[in-house]
Amino acid sequence: MAMSSLDDEKAIQLVQLQARVGANSDDDVLSGYFDDAIQAVLDFTGQSQPNKALLIAAKRLAVVYWNQQADEGETQRTEGGVSRTFEVTGIPSSIRSSLMPYRVAKTRSLR
Repeated sequence: MAMSSLDDEKAIQLVQLQARVGANSDDDVLSGYFDDAIQAVLDFTGQSQPNKALLIAAKRLAVVYWNQQADEGETQRTEGGVSRTFEVTGIPSSIRSSLMPYRVAKTRSLR
């Protein structure tokens, strides 16, 4: 994907993300979550540049980050008889499974 095309696709995904969570276009927190999510996706896959599928996965991960703002640091909570458990580390399994085909294999020496 060419750089300007990549920037255009990133901008499109960010606008869709803002609409999804009801944030303003000047919300730096959401933009920061999206950038963090892109980096997490790239780190997980071993890719150096995101493609459209990776940006979509990053958008989904940014929604998770956005929704966990008030729950930061919690692993479990019970309110009004309703117990809720939080996935606390890394990328949720539903997003991780969509990233598996994009992982880059690394070679190792047998020595």
